[in-house]
Amino acid sequence: MLFTQDAAPGGKVRTSAKKNVLTILVALIAAAAVFAAVWLYRNPQPGEDTSVLGDPEKMETVELARTITAIPYMSTDFSRVFYTADAAGNVLFYEFNGSDFVELPETGAMSLTVPLSGQQIPVTVHYIERDGSICGYGVYSVESSDSDVYIYSYMFFKVTDLPTAYAQSGRCLLLANSDRTDAYAQEPVWEEAYVLDRSDNSLTRFLSENNRTLGMSGAMRADFCMVTDEALTAAGKAVPFFSSRSHEPVENGETPIDIYTKNDSRETSAALNVAECYVKPLANDAFAFIRETAGGFQTVRYEGGEETVISNFYSAYGSSYIRSGDYILSKEDGRVYTTYDDTVITPVGYQMNPMEFAVSPDGKYVVMAGTVANALDYRVYVYNTETGRSVTYDETNYAAHSNMRFIDDTTVMFFVANVDGYENVVLDVRAVR
Repeated sequence: MLFTQDAAPGGKVRTSAKKNVLTILVALIAAAAVFAAVWLYRNPQPGEDTSVLGDPEKMETVELARTITAIPYMSTDFSRVFYTADAAGNVLFYEFNGSDFVELPETGAMSLTVPLSGQQIPVTVHYIERDGSICGYGVYSVESSDSDVYIYSYMFFKVTDLPTAYAQSGRCLLLANSDRTDAYAQEPVWEEAYVLDRSDNSLTRFLSENNRTLGMSGAMRADFCMVTDEALTAAGKAVPFFSSRSHEPVENGETPIDIYTKNDSRETSAALNVAECYVKPLANDAFAFIRETAGGFQTVRYEGGEETVISNFYSAYGSSYIRSGDYILSKEDGRVYTTYDDTVITPVGYQMNPMEFAVSPDGKYVVMAGTVANALDYRVYVYNTETGRSVTYDETNYAAHSNMRFIDDTTVMFFVANVDGYENVVLDVRAVR
């Protein structure tokens, strides 16, 4: 920190008294904040169940695995099956057996040439097939390829099943993303989508490119026909996707995003100016989404051309409230809201600043990771919604936790990036009864 200095009589230099006072005040305020946070953690508030509070328990008692890898384990479409992928195009699959990640042989690999922006992008996609479903991944990077691709330096690909209403024998879906920073995203946004005919590896567009223009990089606009894994779970013909095609790109800011729906060969505008590329498909071709408002944000249901507000929130989305899957967490009081109805979960013994959270598929468990008094006071909190009991566990790894997700109803997983690589942690939350 730089301090202001004043010239004193005789040429000596003295530190400003005002600055010293200000520095002392800042230090006192910081100390008071730390004390308040510690007091809040140690002391129950009126109306709270004091039986759930106390010193944190050892997290080792619920750990199933803690494995350090050079690349984090990422979830696939198959339960307990994970993959790693590097810039050289190497893709490996693993299955979690309850205590370890065991390498899993791939079913096969396919060599594809993907047409995009006048380029022919080569990629080898490694995949696994189970019970009639397929899931696979591939990476193109300029560092590991000698092909004549000039616009794109990186492209990540995923092969998966077509949406139910569009399923055809011998065909699947190829998705692509060109943003390296999304390589380990838990909810990736795919910029391109193709129907892949496995008989000859030919590709046709799943979403229309009509009137698509060039972006600032010289490539076709990446925000023209974006889609998410969850959007592709839509059961009917109306598959929601995202586009900024009606807006001019903003160079230093965020271009507005709208939701469109694909219905056979027709693509129509649905919900305008949404908060992010998030959508929850519902029955009868309806879906839920999030829109920011002047005072906060709201969850909204769209059905048959009509919008209905589900819930209103009066704080900032993405800071005061954070989302994980189909749930929104209030960092102030720990309440968890569903995005698609008015269900609210109110955890007991919530005493932390959460950075990550997840809710089990059956809705029974809520898990949060965050700090209490300072950055070296990390905790993992587990709440059982059926019994109302919660347990807070200590955490010796103080780096930021990422990609918290459940891999079944009672097993939660996350990774921590540190100097040793990526520490993949798996917890069994059944102890919180």
